[in-house]
Amino acid sequence: MLHKNSRERYNKLKKVFRRLMQEFNVDDLDEFIAVANSMPAWMKQDTTLVQEQRDHLARFTVDGSLDWQICNQIANRQKHVGARNHGRPAPLVGEPQIVPDRGIYLPSAAKVIGAGQEIYVEYCGQRQSIRAFVIRTFKHFHYMFEMAETAPAQRQIPTLADLAGV
Repeated sequence: MLHKNSRERYNKLKKVFRRLMQEFNVDDLDEFIAVANSMPAWMKQDTTLVQEQRDHLARFTVDGSLDWQICNQIANRQKHVGARNHGRPAPLVGEPQIVPDRGIYLPSAAKVIGAGQEIYVEYCGQRQSIRAFVIRTFKHFHYMFEMAETAPAQRQIPTLADLAGV
């Protein structure tokens, strides 16, 4: 097994996230989604996690979570090529649309992150930025692995530049 626990999987997710923040592209996005989608199964088996980590995971993976639905539905489509719904309702996440993009300028770091491709999907009739989804999803896992074990009074809220490693 290449990764032995959920912490190692999180570290991989963090590396892929930072690559996406350097250059947003479909190849790294595919990897990010695959790793993020696998995290709940890894975390459920990890006996070293504290209750707050487990609770946050449960809140993130509810059916009503926009980010979990985008992650899970795209990952399943990538994993099961040509899969049919077999009588189940059609997926709520539409096919991706890809356009060139200049990224996000972070004044605090005087840097641009996420330049390359902007990718959108339709979700329940509304256009959703996949870059925004990636940032929100990574923030969930960052909280679970880098903040949840710290006492609330001692937690430092990172900036997007901190998360992106710039």
